[in-house]
This record gives sequence, C-alpha cells and structure tokens, in this order.
Amino acid sequence: MGRLTPTVPLLAALLRMLSASTLEDGDTDETVVSYKGYQLIRVFPMDGPQVDLVRSLVDKEEQVTLWSRHFAPSRGVDTYRRNQSSAADLLTSPQVKGTVVDYLDTHHIAHLVLIQDLQTAIESENPPMEPEEEEWENRGGHRLSWTRYHRHKDIDSYLDYLANTYTDICQTEIIGKSSQGRDLKLLKVSTGGKGKPAIWIDGGIHAREWISPATVTYILLHLVEFRDQHSELLDSVDWYILPLANPDGYEYSHSTDRLWRKTRSRVGGSRRGSGCYGVDPNRNWDFHWAPGSPSDSCREDFSGPRAFSEPETRAMSEFILSRQGEIKVYLTVHSYSQMWLVPWGYKEEKPRDYYDMYTLAEKGVEALEAIRGTDYLLGTAAELLYTAPGGSDDWAKGVAGIKYSYSIELPDTGDYGFVLPANQIEPVGQETWAAVKAIATHFADGHN
Repeated sequence: MGRLTPTVPLLAALLRMLSASTLEDGDTDETVVSYKGYQLIRVFPMDGPQVDLVRSLVDKEEQVTLWSRHFAPSRGVDTYRRNQSSAADLLTSPQVKGTVVDYLDTHHIAHLVLIQDLQTAIESENPPMEPEEEEWENRGGHRLSWTRYHRHKDIDSYLDYLANTYTDICQTEIIGKSSQGRDLKLLKVSTGGKGKPAIWIDGGIHAREWISPATVTYILLHLVEFRDQHSELLDSVDWYILPLANPDGYEYSHSTDRLWRKTRSRVGGSRRGSGCYGVDPNRNWDFHWAPGSPSDSCREDFSGPRAFSEPETRAMSEFILSRQGEIKVYLTVHSYSQMWLVPWGYKEEKPRDYYDMYTLAEKGVEALEAIRGTDYLLGTAAELLYTAPGGSDDWAKGVAGIKYSYSIELPDTGDYGFVLPANQIEPVGQETWAAVKAIATHFADGHN
C-alpha cells in the first residue's frame, strides 16, 4: 500500500497538535491578558462596620479583587495582634475604578493608590536578558540566575544540574505529575545516614507568586553550592525541597495571565455558565476542607470539587506522609505581606503547642530581620489574615503530625504586591535563607 498523504485539514490539525505538545509557554493559544488601567488601591477600614463594607464591595463587584490584608503589629506576650490600623489591597479594573472610589468616599473609608497602572508594573518587573547576559548564563551548566524570574524548564534543569554536579548529597525525585503532565520535581539534599530530622520546603503553590520559587531556588543555591559555610546543617539535617508545586499555573502566569493564582485543571460548571479552569491549591488539602469555601469554580479561592482533587496537592501529601515522623519542619513559601504564619488557619483557636511553634518561628523572624531590617508580622493566619480551610500548613500539622509547620509570606507589603521586581530576588533570598538557617540550627543543635 502506498504512503497516505494527509488532507489539508488533517495536516493542519496534526500541526496544531504538534505545536501544542511542544509548547512550554502555556496550555492554550489564548490572548495575553492585559492589565492596562488596573489600579491597586489600599483601603483603611477603621472599625468593624467599615471592614464589612469593604468585604461587601469585594463580594459584590467581580472586577474588584482582594489581593491582601495587613494589620499593624502590636507585640503581645506571645503574638502580634491586629489593631484598628488595618488595611486591605484591592485590585480594581478601569471600568469600576471610579465607582469604587465613590463608594469608599461615600462611606468615609480612607484609601490611596499603590500602583497607578498594573500593566506598566508588570512590564518592568522582569526585564528581558541582553544577549551577553544569556550567553553568560549558559556557561554555568544551567540557566538559572537570581537577577530575573525564570520559567519552569529553567528551574527544573537547575535541580538536574545540582543532582548531576553534587552527586554525593543531591538526588532528584519526580513525586508526581501536574494535571497537564508536567513533572513535580523535588530535590533531596542529604549526606546520608539514618535517623536525622528533615525539613520540607515548597514554593510556587500559588502561580502568580513568582518571588516564591525564586527564593526557594536561592535557598538551594546556598544550601548546596556553598555547603562548606554550613556543613553542620547538612550533616545533621536532611532536606526535601520542591521549588515549584504548581508548574501549570506558573507557566500560565508567564505566558497568558500574569495574575493567575490557581492550578490549570478543568473543573465543572459554575454560576457563570460553562465552568472555569483551576483550583486554589492552598484550599485543596484534606484537613477541614471546604467549610465556608466558595462553590463558584471561577473564583480565585475555589477549593475544588473535593479534597485533593488536584494531582499536585495529592502528590505532595502522599510524599510527605511517606516520610511521616522524619519531617520535623514544614515550610511553605508564599507572597506577599511579610508575615510568618503559624497554624491554625482554619479557626482562631491556637494549637496546644503554639508557644513552642511561636518560639522557633521567632528565631527565624529575628534572623531574617537582622539582614536588612525587613519587618515581619508573626502570628496565626486566622489572626493576621482571615480564617481559611484546606491549607497545606494546617494539613501538615493536623494530619501529617509535623509539629513545626509554617507559611512564610514574602515581601513586599503592597508597593508592588505580586509583581515584585526581579531586582528584589537576591535581597529577599538572603534574608529568607538566614531565617531557614536559624530554624535548621535548632535541630542541628540536637533540639526537637
């Protein structure tokens, strides 16, 4: 039989399939989302009724998004507590900007504009490399740098580089696949031996928080490539580090929508019609999952059709449970707001061993602040932010039994928010590494 020649429509379809299968840049050919004219507005509700008014505005207006909440610190005996000097950051579209300002003025809620035009901030966040910079990067055996934000493939290849270069202490493991088939690649750093405590660190759970995986890889850089400066931390502690826990969402935030937060799984219908993509992976863990969570699949904080519906969260949980009793510290790295959060997040009540958790976290915060004076708030997520079920740090403590479970919210406090310029990677990495070293030293010194 002679060779079949594809018809033109079939050939076109095959070419589209080939293109889709080889694209790292994203999962669709959607138009890149523009945030031209969008503003980030900080509001200052001074009492409970004004807080309710802000909450009502966010709930009713689809083109207003709550980015973060902030509370001025008031140092207590064992925690920072919120006071009346609270604030919330609202992203507003140009279509409703005037309406929002009128609403705030009508209700006498103080406010100021932090970012005049979000698209301008996005375009200046991660400048393209010059040709000579790209050539220099390729000479190091990997392309990763800490002067710009990199894509998933560069982060993945850096883990391979460490495993291939430092074979005595580094080993990669693919703990699962994302919903679109990308590897969830973890690096174990260990000098060998049994019975050592382990520290888990993950980054990039929320796609748009680019500073998170950049900081986690910075920690890897110093932990591994400068190991002679802190050999005791490797001799006494094992490390499991997953820089990018949501690779699909992260790639989509680079290729299509800079502010994408969720995974990229296809979920069911919603009140808006045909359904949307993605689940908030930090609301998807099977510990007090879903009570009070939104059922609208198009919302940024949609917790999923069921706990562990996402292959990413499921793979992470299975790996952590397979090391139950070994992992003594769980650190999940997020942004933004400069907070060190201690469970619980799903309720305001504190764990019975909260003081122990707080005391160790305080060592980390003090080491961090000593680098360049960055102020961090320390307390529970329910105190400093809001109650939120289904979080990874609550699950790590409540199910996996990891006593010291923390969520770190990296800089800044709103000047740039989620679009922190790449020139902040190194200073943020330096201070976060100092905090991680302080936590690890606690165990290297024989404490538990």
